[in-house]
Amino acid sequence: MGSKKKAEEDITPECEEHGNPPKKRKLYGTVDSLLLEVENQNLANLKYLFEQGLDLITPGNFPLSEQWRLVFIPALSDATISDQIIHILKKKYPKIKLVKKNEKTKNPDCLILPRDADTEQLIEVLELVGAACVFYGNASARKYGWSCWYKATNLREGNAIPKTTLPQSEWEKLAMRKKLEFQTVEELEGLLRQRRTHWKTQAIFTCLRISKECDCFPNRFVVYNLFKFALVGWGKRKLPRHRAFAVSLHLFELFGHTEFLDQLVKNVTDLEDVVHLTFTEFFNTLRDLQRNQLDITKPDTVLTFDDLMTSLVFSFVYQVKVHDGARIDQIKIKDYTIKSKADKLEEISELILVILKLLVSIPKSKTQSKKLKSLLAIYINIYELKRANQKPNLLLKVCTTHQGKPNEFKLIKLLLKAGADPNAVDQQRCSPLHLLANSELSYSHMWGDLSYSTRAEYFTSIVRVILDGRFHEDQVNLRGQSALECLKPKLSLYPNAQLCMLVGNFLQQLQGVRPLSCIAAKVVRKHQLPCECLPATLQSMVLQH
Repeated sequence: MGSKKKAEEDITPECEEHGNPPKKRKLYGTVDSLLLEVENQNLANLKYLFEQGLDLITPGNFPLSEQWRLVFIPALSDATISDQIIHILKKKYPKIKLVKKNEKTKNPDCLILPRDADTEQLIEVLELVGAACVFYGNASARKYGWSCWYKATNLREGNAIPKTTLPQSEWEKLAMRKKLEFQTVEELEGLLRQRRTHWKTQAIFTCLRISKECDCFPNRFVVYNLFKFALVGWGKRKLPRHRAFAVSLHLFELFGHTEFLDQLVKNVTDLEDVVHLTFTEFFNTLRDLQRNQLDITKPDTVLTFDDLMTSLVFSFVYQVKVHDGARIDQIKIKDYTIKSKADKLEEISELILVILKLLVSIPKSKTQSKKLKSLLAIYINIYELKRANQKPNLLLKVCTTHQGKPNEFKLIKLLLKAGADPNAVDQQRCSPLHLLANSELSYSHMWGDLSYSTRAEYFTSIVRVILDGRFHEDQVNLRGQSALECLKPKLSLYPNAQLCMLVGNFLQQLQGVRPLSCIAAKVVRKHQLPCECLPATLQSMVLQH
């Protein structure tokens, strides 16, 4: 970067005396009138500021020749924006000050740069204020924001201070349609003829860049404005579904997996619940895939193995963060509601199942299959077994909505091999095997069809995996039925001899003396004894069944 010069020398009227005249441009038409309008407003703002006693706010005298140190922030739709701007800038520029307006007026807030501020500091302040005005201002404030960008760009060109744009991830490129941040005054003037969405795209780039340069990245201001600008109402705005998918993944990138995500999960009242709102919109992009043309068979689909794995990893991490740090109760603030922890966890589980079903349905190499199984095993160990072991797991959820489709059987087997607990039970104390057996029985009218043999093979393989694992064979539901007992009356009609043999052996084993844990559980449920009042050892026996 070129050598920095005092900002005062670059833009004050006295600068020509120092032999360093600012770079001037001949402006025409709307640019001239826009800048004149902004300059008149700045003079009015300056007059107001001095009437309020600026000298009392800053030490020493404040001569008019130092007005370059003042950057006004007009009244915006969110009164907290100036606080968010100063939060970003303070880390790199600790001497900068913010003077807040009287809350009952529409006068501007004001950033005051220190006397030793250099040109680069003024440029970055102008650029960030300009972005805020584009996001939150009315037409007049947006013009002011454009003029801030214009002044900053002229300062860059006049002092050979280049704008270092950030490298873009693949998701950012797709979300922003491969657009780049403007570099020259000519490009900025061209922005005047473009729609407001193009202005906001540039504001996003500006916020990302300055946040990184100020070592304040990521931050709430950036992620919330990206969400609000690019993802809110994407369906009504007819934003292509694959781009909404890309924006969601780009936001997941910005949220990350560590401290920043922790902060967003725990402090949801600041700038709304931006993570879960993003999560919800991402869920919406995956609904009804065929009708909405997110076809996994297309060569340019975004639903690739890597893309889905990225979303799955974030979903796993986010669910753990919500379980550990989110507020328990629902919160109502003004015109929006922040969901309870239980509701969030349930929605995350639903999305995880949607992603897993997609991953099971797409072609995968052996390496990819192992990677998926390994990731799922980590999730089951960290979340299901150590955190949510008293609640329905993914395996139980899949079996609850089971319709006998091949991919459902594949997902069930994947979950079992990854370590899912086959002894999880629902409110009726039915295990996954109870649910699958009841589902098979409900289709007994189709057992005679030749086409049913494929489903019967899938079911048989699942039963074998469960019985060969750590399933409690003596487990009974609230009606006292064991897992495969419902099939006994019609077992001879089932179109798979191996299944008949497995069920026969299973039921024969249960005809012997039941273990003490099974007897205890049966007695407790028969007499409807409250489990929490039982001794610890007896509680553990009951919870196993």
